[in-house]
Amino acid sequence: MKSDDGFTLLESLAGLTIVACLLLLLLQSLSISITQLKRADSAILAASLSRSVFDEIGILYPLKQSRLVKQVNNIGEWRATLSKRLNTLGSITPNNFKTDTYDIHLEIKIKKVLYEFHSIKSTSENRIQ
Repeated sequence: MKSDDGFTLLESLAGLTIVACLLLLLLQSLSISITQLKRADSAILAASLSRSVFDEIGILYPLKQSRLVKQVNNIGEWRATLSKRLNTLGSITPNNFKTDTYDIHLEIKIKKVLYEFHSIKSTSENRIQ
């Protein structure tokens, strides 16, 4: 006795299998999206922190040849290496004006991921003779 009112068991199982596969693909893509979002969030945090550190160097931290290390609120840490550049403008700058230029190499480590940033800062002081 066959009834024409509904689906057979085989048709129901096939439909359920297709729906389950589609849900699995959806969950997998959602998982990948969440992982990418967390990585992007860490990169944005590192970029924001680098701007703050570059602003602080020369104000809170003296602008001299050195290596600075600081922990950041249990999130990660940053390391800055300041190295003095050679004065390539020797004959162009006046005798009474001194300029020191420093390369800044900044490494920020957040959640075991290392981000690197580079910048240059200069100081100038007038010499009174």
